[in-house]
Amino acid sequence: MLKFLTGTVGIIFLIGLVVVIGLFALIF
Repeated sequence: MLKFLTGTVGIIFLIGLVVVIGLFALIF
């Protein structure tokens, strides 16, 4: 359960990171 939760949080964090980098790439 804890491993699944950690994996889900990690995936969400990675997606958020990609979105932020993409936004910065568009702005600059």
